[in-house]
Amino acid sequence: MALHDLADIRLIPSQMVLDSSLLLALRKGDDNPRAAVAHRFVGWLGQQVINQQIAAWLLPSVLQECYHVILSRAIRRAWEALPLATRPANWLAAYKRQPELLATGFSDLGDFDKILAAIPVTPAQPKDLDMGRASQAVEVRMRHFITTYYLLPQDALILAEAERLGVSAVATLDSDWRRVAEFDIYTTPV
Repeated sequence: MALHDLADIRLIPSQMVLDSSLLLALRKGDDNPRAAVAHRFVGWLGQQVINQQIAAWLLPSVLQECYHVILSRAIRRAWEALPLATRPANWLAAYKRQPELLATGFSDLGDFDKILAAIPVTPAQPKDLDMGRASQAVEVRMRHFITTYYLLPQDALILAEAERLGVSAVATLDSDWRRVAEFDIYTTPV
């Protein structure tokens, strides 16, 4: 497999998994230094999806990671706004005491869902991740990706799910993915 520059796509795969780093960079005001590249790539990708040239898959693990980042940032902002005298030690403790703080991120989730719909992505369902496509269990494949490419578990899970889906192309802004030789990785130059 190979590395491909998001800014210069010449080889178009028939389907691609989108990583959370790419999707999160699409949010208004995101501070990722590669956000402009992500916006241009997703504009191109959206046209390819509309023209039925490519399927853009959203894996459950990617959606979970995106939602977690969005909601934890909202809770952190809410925690920082609490009076110092009554503020818990950290944002997680604040959430455990006041779970309704989660609601401060609900509008951000709605905005993010609109971004996903505009691409448009195809959410992978459990039936799409059928065991019939993979010869080994997800945890075995995760360990393989962790130990072979020195990836963190969340990234290894995304690869294991992509493999199970039968997709060998991933678009990401995360430089860790550049080490992965078993997939076509669409990313930015270092």
